[in-house]
Amino acid sequence: MTALPSWRSSRSASPERPILRWALRPRARGLLLLTVLTSLAAMITGRSILYNLTYLLLALLILSFAWAWSAVRDLEIRRIPRSRRSAVGGFFEETLVLQNTGFFPKIWLEVRDGSTLPGHRASFVLDNLGRGGKRLWTVRTRCRRRGLYRLGPLTLIGTDPFGLFEATLQLTETDEVLVYPPILPIRRLGLPPGFWRERESARQRTPEVTPNAGGVREYQPGDAFHRIHWPSTARRERLMVKEFDHEPAAEVWIVLDMMADVHIHRPIRDVEEWLAEKPRLPPPSTEEYAVALAASLAAYFLRRGRMVGILAYGSRRLLLSPHRGENQLERLLEGLALLRAHGEIPFHQALQSHALRIARGSILILITPSGDPRWAMAARSLVSHGMRVVAIVLETASFGGPETAPRVLPLLKNAGIPAAVIRAEEPFAFALERLGSAG
Repeated sequence: MTALPSWRSSRSASPERPILRWALRPRARGLLLLTVLTSLAAMITGRSILYNLTYLLLALLILSFAWAWSAVRDLEIRRIPRSRRSAVGGFFEETLVLQNTGFFPKIWLEVRDGSTLPGHRASFVLDNLGRGGKRLWTVRTRCRRRGLYRLGPLTLIGTDPFGLFEATLQLTETDEVLVYPPILPIRRLGLPPGFWRERESARQRTPEVTPNAGGVREYQPGDAFHRIHWPSTARRERLMVKEFDHEPAAEVWIVLDMMADVHIHRPIRDVEEWLAEKPRLPPPSTEEYAVALAASLAAYFLRRGRMVGILAYGSRRLLLSPHRGENQLERLLEGLALLRAHGEIPFHQALQSHALRIARGSILILITPSGDPRWAMAARSLVSHGMRVVAIVLETASFGGPETAPRVLPLLKNAGIPAAVIRAEEPFAFALERLGSAG
């Protein structure tokens, strides 16, 4: 586990100094008024008992003030997150450690957490923290929504035994946690194997080892020992080595429609209850379904050795060129975690302005809830430019909006573009396994 920088209330551990505030509780105001009255009465009457009472009240106020002041001093607090990355439906876990590094005990102390992660309750109250004492507690929170969230700031609130004064110290140090969209299981896509092949590259030989053996040839000096094909060597009685084809895998581009006007959000009463009942489904929002689909498809292809890129015009332009590997998956998930459907560029314009620049032979997976036929016509033009297109249509009627799929499915079918229709509360896997000719 990695520890965050420690915060010491006696002196700031960061360039920003802690913010200290004081407050008088109602009983302190009453006691202060009583002290003023008794001092006036003592001066008027000259009676010693009133002077003694005044001194006693003043001593009590000074002692309480000093105690409250010391309650938030000489404390060290650390946040130790198990990981600064999680996913929707998963858990974010952190341990907070509080230690009294001063001489005086802390009889009552409240720690308030200002984290923005939904449902993260790291605040707590403790009492009787002696000299050198240490308390630690672990907080485990189920991640409800994707996005970037702040951890902290922490606020320490201390008081005296009589409850007269309250000292508040805000520790300005913060950190962040990123919640990825969920990756849902996809067993297979219901398309013929030939749809995914890049036929030109499949005929080319490569010295690199790939999963696709193209034949054997006679051994030549410099060939690696592990490339010897022993059955052919035994049969021909001379050393034979394997040749490999380029991997017949075209680049895969996932293109999302993140125009704000086309997305539908069906409100739900309790996100926590939804996650408990349907842990493998995102909330009923076309935006969340589109992002979860993109994340799931990216993981599906990358784990099969494909090169995957992504394009979306939303709250920010998300453009990641195709690459392989787990690092690419992490980059894609980070981009999707921050992407919001706040864009103003219609889907057909996004396809016309950028998708036509993608290399011929690439595979484009279009994800949209739009019923605008113009994007279907743009998809047909992509096919005519030598690209292979798959359309995934989110049926907004199942999310509480107007029916959209019947407006674009006939156009996709006429263009020979395979399409799948995704409905709210329907597992992705079943719809994608039925992926085929639109209609």
